[in-house]
Amino acid sequence: MKIPKSDLQRFSHLIEIICEDGDNEIKLQENLRKLTIEDLERLKSYLSGTRSLTPYNAFFPILSNSFLGGLAVYLVFMYQTNPLILLIAPCIVLAMLLEIFLVIVKVPLPSHSILTHRRRKYDRIVQVIEVILKKRYLKELQNAVIDF
Repeated sequence: MKIPKSDLQRFSHLIEIICEDGDNEIKLQENLRKLTIEDLERLKSYLSGTRSLTPYNAFFPILSNSFLGGLAVYLVFMYQTNPLILLIAPCIVLAMLLEIFLVIVKVPLPSHSILTHRRRKYDRIVQVIEVILKKRYLKELQNAVIDF
């Protein structure tokens, strides 16, 4: 979504006002009803496109450690008579368990909860915008049918 530079200041002020009123449902609906269809479409596309919660940071170490754990089990079962493999495989498993423990300890829970709260607020705003847009489009369609 591209916003012309002339509208950027107005649009950022609009987002600021709407996000501040995101918790108060009545005030949010009043402010959204005052907007034009174009502004509502812009807000909807902007807020629905800001998905900042991706669990990749926690998912990648779990996936890679699962692969390493499977590799360690495979090596132990294939080469169980080799003493070098019997020494290396438990080290791999211990390193994997240590890294999983570090992932659990390092996960920034407060920042994830803040992002989750913001995402819920944005989703609620987008849902209200969709309801208002449906009503307005229905009115425009009825007016077009009546004029036809």
